[in-house]
Amino acid sequence: MVENYQWRELSFNGRSALVTGAARGIGKAIAHRLSGLGASTMIWDRDSDLAERTVYELRDLLNSQGRPHQLKWAMVDVSDPMTVEKSMAEAAVDGLDILVNNAAITPQSIYKIENVPLDLWDKSLSVNLGGYFYCCRVAIPYLRQRAGAAIVNISSSVTITGGSGGVHYTASKSGINGLTRHLARELAPQIRVNAIMPRSIDSDAMRNLIRAISPDPEAEIKRGTSLIPLGRLGRPEDIADVVVFLASDWASYITGQILLIDGGRTYT
Repeated sequence: MVENYQWRELSFNGRSALVTGAARGIGKAIAHRLSGLGASTMIWDRDSDLAERTVYELRDLLNSQGRPHQLKWAMVDVSDPMTVEKSMAEAAVDGLDILVNNAAITPQSIYKIENVPLDLWDKSLSVNLGGYFYCCRVAIPYLRQRAGAAIVNISSSVTITGGSGGVHYTASKSGINGLTRHLARELAPQIRVNAIMPRSIDSDAMRNLIRAISPDPEAEIKRGTSLIPLGRLGRPEDIADVVVFLASDWASYITGQILLIDGGRTYT
């Protein structure tokens, strides 16, 4: 009832979060948002040096912004189930409120299906889909210890459009959508599970791919931007803001959703 509404701030005070692949790009922005809103946040990344630098950088940034922060990091290869299990036990010993699966192998060049290296196919599925499965599998007992727990998976718009990522990338990200829908049903009502499909996000990964496939990367970026109704490329922070919403109590009646964040490009 409106009369009994309990006003509340968007806060994660007293909650814990784990973000995979969070040393750079979208994952880094997510860790920044969650920590700045009060969550004790663990960054996982297979690049230990970069993960450590990222934690120090985010601590300095949050200090300058006058925001609280509890940030830690660990070197974890999410495609290794034994490492994931051991690392989760260490990170979530007191329970876990939020799991954000973001770690992925992103495209560095374009392959037609007949030219996709078989080891790249295997590695893409192992990291991009297997890593999400391993993390969810071992996190669920810890998430069940906390009321209002949530999983947010970072998928991709290529699951709708196909194209630029290559079939190995598209297949692995499509699997994430199926995993999300299944777990949303299986884990309800204790744990909510949603996914986000970013498109046209200005990141190192996007620019590296464009440089690899286009003789004029800046012209290609300008052309792509012209197709976006909102008139700009997305930013990692745009994705982080949606993750925060889906992980919060503000989204307490949302589960099983796969949300496209694309500035309006895909369906216009």
